[in-house]
Amino acid sequence: MMAGIVIIGAGYCGVSAAHAAREAGYYGPITVIGNDPEWPYERPPLSKWDAQGPQLQPIFSQDWYAGSHIDLRRGTQVKAIDPAAQNVTLSSGETLAFTKLLLATGATPRRLHPQALPGAQPRYLRTYADAHTLAQGISAGDDVLILGGGFIGLELAASLVARKAFVHVVEAQDRILARAVPPEISQMVLDLHTEHGVMIHTGTVLEKLEQKVAFLSSGQSVRAEHVIVGIGSVPNDDLAAAIGLTTDNGIVVDAQFLTQYPNIYAAGDCCSVPVEGHGRARFESWQVAGDQGRRVGQVMARAAPDPAPPPWFWSDLFDHSLQVVGLPSKATQKIQRPLPQGGMIAIETRADGQITSAAGFALGNAAGRDIKIIQKLIEAGIAADPVALADPETPLKAILRHR
Repeated sequence: MMAGIVIIGAGYCGVSAAHAAREAGYYGPITVIGNDPEWPYERPPLSKWDAQGPQLQPIFSQDWYAGSHIDLRRGTQVKAIDPAAQNVTLSSGETLAFTKLLLATGATPRRLHPQALPGAQPRYLRTYADAHTLAQGISAGDDVLILGGGFIGLELAASLVARKAFVHVVEAQDRILARAVPPEISQMVLDLHTEHGVMIHTGTVLEKLEQKVAFLSSGQSVRAEHVIVGIGSVPNDDLAAAIGLTTDNGIVVDAQFLTQYPNIYAAGDCCSVPVEGHGRARFESWQVAGDQGRRVGQVMARAAPDPAPPPWFWSDLFDHSLQVVGLPSKATQKIQRPLPQGGMIAIETRADGQITSAAGFALGNAAGRDIKIIQKLIEAGIAADPVALADPETPLKAILRHR
């Protein structure tokens, strides 16, 4: 087989890279290798369940891979990479040659130390199989303890209480979503979960678990028939480290996603990218993974990559939507923009009025349109009048048009 692009990782980043390379005019062989036996699927629905539980939503139809001449290897692991010979060795023993290699290996849920909960069997969520096992194993009336008040923990809490489980969320920091949103948005999300029956314990850790009773550092004890851990993730960079690639909370790449090897790239949850004004960052986001996959696919096809958009995140919680755009910085102004039915957008700007980040939380998709316009304001580097930003009667689109 003629050498071409080999992509290790069949998640949203890897598949997006293959799609973008084809769209950019690359006609050589493309092989995508994934260790999951399923056809590549969307991960956000794994923690946002409907009445039937988690749904398997393909990224592309099965016919697309054959139609695009993408050689998809499902349920396959890469055992070794040889940068000098420019090939990878698969678990089957087969060797594949490459002209360009993309590491889109993603991330793995951060694990508790085995001694942290002796005798317990904590659950983690990463794959459809994980989500299916959780949904099948938890019934109405069960007591569930979730460790971690981030997106995964809160989305699972919303899904589980909708199925009539009793849910406690334990968060070590003094508020939920502390890394992602400002305090006022954290409080709104906490209030919504509390209204729906989720018990949230902040500034608290689990000290021990005995006979399905969890003892918390606050002095409280709660029943815990099931323990789910959602305390962040660690990058899958073992293959990279094995060939000497630099890692720093992810595989270190430049602005073109290139590692120190001239034909090996990395993108998505597994990589650490340079971010102007922020040093390096690793993003754990479906949208960012797709954006990076698209741009690295264009680079590998020798096409000009699209400009890097501001990072964007979203979460569906009960009947509300949370959307975040941009990155918090040393903002000098914090502005609150009211939305209908008690919703709000919290906006951070620099002294010159340029927006650095915004987080919106509202019923349905009431925050979505404004967040999309704010994203355009950030991309254009447009300074905005803080009074206009705070006034719900002033359309943000008018600010964009005027500037």
